[in-house]
Amino acid sequence: MHGTSARKDPSPLVTAVATEGGGRYAAADFPVTFAGTMGLYRPSDAAQPSDTAVLFVSSWGFEELCARKFWRLLAADLGREGIASLRFDYPGTGDALDLEDYSAGLDIWHRSILSAAEVLRGLSGARRLLLIGHGIGAALAWRAAEMLGDVAGIAMAAPATSGRRWVREFMALSRIADHGAIKHATPPSGPAMGEQVIPDAVLAGIRTLDISKPETAAAPDILVLTQEGRANDAAFVEHLASLGVRTHSAPFEDYDLFARDVLLSIPPRAAIGELVSWAASLKGADRTSARPALPECQPLTGDGFTETPVRFGEGDRLYGILCEPQGPRRGATVMMLSTGYDRMSGWGRITTRICRDLARAGIPAFRFDFANVADSPPHPDAPAQVMYHDSLVDDVGEALAFLEARRLSPVVLSGRCSGGYTAFRSGIRFQPVKAVVPVNPFDFSLAPDTDVDALINASLQPLASYGEKMRSGGFWKRVLRGEVNVTRGVRNLSRMLFAKAVAKALPVLVRFPFLLPSLKRVTRDFEAMAANGTRVSLIYSEGDIGVPNLETRFGKGGYLMRRYANANLVFLAEADHNLTTAPAREYWQAELQKTASHFTHSP
Repeated sequence: MHGTSARKDPSPLVTAVATEGGGRYAAADFPVTFAGTMGLYRPSDAAQPSDTAVLFVSSWGFEELCARKFWRLLAADLGREGIASLRFDYPGTGDALDLEDYSAGLDIWHRSILSAAEVLRGLSGARRLLLIGHGIGAALAWRAAEMLGDVAGIAMAAPATSGRRWVREFMALSRIADHGAIKHATPPSGPAMGEQVIPDAVLAGIRTLDISKPETAAAPDILVLTQEGRANDAAFVEHLASLGVRTHSAPFEDYDLFARDVLLSIPPRAAIGELVSWAASLKGADRTSARPALPECQPLTGDGFTETPVRFGEGDRLYGILCEPQGPRRGATVMMLSTGYDRMSGWGRITTRICRDLARAGIPAFRFDFANVADSPPHPDAPAQVMYHDSLVDDVGEALAFLEARRLSPVVLSGRCSGGYTAFRSGIRFQPVKAVVPVNPFDFSLAPDTDVDALINASLQPLASYGEKMRSGGFWKRVLRGEVNVTRGVRNLSRMLFAKAVAKALPVLVRFPFLLPSLKRVTRDFEAMAANGTRVSLIYSEGDIGVPNLETRFGKGGYLMRRYANANLVFLAEADHNLTTAPAREYWQAELQKTASHFTHSP
């Protein structure tokens, strides 16, 4: 494990950077744009920065989503060791621009890694460069090191040494991670996450990528974090040792808990410690001779929009992206709120797509990471589990203040699932919010003592699944082995049965709301929205996991919603919880555009 570097006479650069847990607020890392993409630069926290810097080389898809917080925590710990770092998106992924032509194939991603290395060296003044790659990013880091020629070390976390094997495994795992996604009429030829696919020419290059038995090493010092039970990892480490380079290996502890699902991902603290210790051992005693620079972030210009990454909020604690029209502006600004622990680009880049489509239509859009989600550090007063917590509403308040300072009011709030919940709660609190468009919200009001972990577990299991489990002999064997949380299961089942009973009794209960406190809270909240004149446009996928709660509050099909003239309810056919198909996304975007167009922006 690593220690903390001593600090003496910190420079202005050092004092400009707050560290995670090191002050009242930790600042988000510095955004930087280059070569049509966006990155986040983390300077050294040390008074005398090391001459060594780290470039992160990401995986793709839900592996990259799970690793987003992992990278932020790792960058913060490296900074405390005096090591600057940079993480970024490949073209056509995350918040990077899309290209019109991908015929150059995998070389496009390779060139972006080389551009990032040049930017990192220019910002940090470092002479020594280390690469840290995850998943297929480990193989890309190896190839980049061969091209650069002067990389001091490569760390490979759960490496995919064969691109062909990675594609096959990714497609198998994605069936589990999709949570019942609508299947495409024409299945994609490679990995897919919602509408996001790897361009065919890039995918062809990945399939030919194989570093399992290189003839020479791409760097003199190599660390491999191996997955449990993967013979390929052990063989790879053994082969590297035969090349005569310094080779280290350690298990990537609890990798399955980290990369199984964005919603349930647990940051790999042990792996972070291994990576920091390895990097610190290679930084040497030299210090950079150049004065490190803070990046001057320029907007990215796309087809009909301009995007500017920003830090905002108290102490610059939050990270977001403002997407503005290139032509005349019309209507309110749309603020998109993240779902669960997804980074702001969203599942399958759905949020990035919507923001850019809105801007093309003349409507500004703003997306950001909540505190302790993806690239925004945690709020010091919030719990580790921030989903459905009031601190997220505080984050929305900071975002509204940022937009107000930019003369970008009024605002329409929208989000999916937990983001829709936070949009609704924020619409009650803040006057600049003129409309909310929640999509598949699980509920509208939760008691302060709600067991959120149990709620998440229940939301992933429909009522019908409990009957199937009880008829399964394998399930009862797991119960006897103590592998099933029986108490939580009984609690979840009881809650679902209670909700079903309440929905049937609702025509009577609405006349006596004092009998059901949760119904009274939701009625009060919707009445507050109506009194403020705040529009509520609810969108649900037919059969969504949130529909039973909706019907508990508003009856079968939400018929009691008619009581509110400011509210509208729509059910989408052939749409899943994540709105992974183009028609579902386009409906959401059209509803936002129509809603925002009702309002006149502040001059």
